[in-house]
Amino acid sequence: MWDTAHDRLLAELPSVTPIESGGFTSAFSAVSAGGDRAAIARGNAVDLYALPGGRLLRRIEHAAPVSAVAFAPLGRDVVSGAVDGSILITRDDGASRALQAPAGIDVAELLPDGRVVAGDAERRLRVFGPSGAVLADLEMPVRMMSLRREGSRLVALPSYLAAASPPLVVDVAHPRIVARLEGHTGQVFSARWISQGRIITAGADGTARVWDGSTGTLLQTYQGWPGILFDAILTPDGLVIGGDADGSLRFWDAVSGAKLWTLPVHKSAVIGVHLEGVDIVTRGLAGEISRWTLPQSGAVIEACAHHPPCATIP
Repeated sequence: MWDTAHDRLLAELPSVTPIESGGFTSAFSAVSAGGDRAAIARGNAVDLYALPGGRLLRRIEHAAPVSAVAFAPLGRDVVSGAVDGSILITRDDGASRALQAPAGIDVAELLPDGRVVAGDAERRLRVFGPSGAVLADLEMPVRMMSLRREGSRLVALPSYLAAASPPLVVDVAHPRIVARLEGHTGQVFSARWISQGRIITAGADGTARVWDGSTGTLLQTYQGWPGILFDAILTPDGLVIGGDADGSLRFWDAVSGAKLWTLPVHKSAVIGVHLEGVDIVTRGLAGEISRWTLPQSGAVIEACAHHPPCATIP
């Protein structure tokens, strides 16, 4: 675990235990919003650690392998789900509340008002109220891998193990599927909220796409290089940046869609791109993490406009 804002190692923790049956993907490691807790799925349990240092604070026990872990948007409460359909909401003081779904849990999200959203192996997305009652039960086209929230809406990303299917926008205030983000060819590997209620996606067709998060309307497509994009972000000063399977970052002008330049950053595929202030943090498939300081976007866009095509940065 690293503090990328200060380039500081916070802890060395055990890795997540893989799940090798039932079409479940391994639960992602989770870090609290305050950066002072980490949760790691280990077999039938979730180990909760203090950061920095990595002191084991608590073990959250399930009766079956844990397949989903997430912290609340604020605070240190944790929701965890297992392949037997069990869901536990564990408070910071150790008190817990149990829920039960009919099938194994692929993904779970704890909302600020105490509701829980969980997607399961039967392709159902359920919303549980604070009392445990099922408030909504939505049928999904495929199993889901991740949920990202913005206000009362979620963008749900299909599992890598499912047939290629578009991300979905879900309204959890009035539970319904709002839109299917259709446009990519093949698998979509990331979907995240950006400014002004928009969503940016990256996929196997080598494109990044920006969508209206209210209607699902495609606003712009960024393309021009062959390859696979695993992640993409939008910077505040006007760049779209995608992480490519060849280990490069790809840059576009967010307004015009023009491709600008490439930056080799890893020997393995770039599977994560994160903005840290004015710097970019990248994560490679082999586990390496790098931090990059780039020139001002405006100067780069102008230079590329006058000297196309822009060269690869050595």
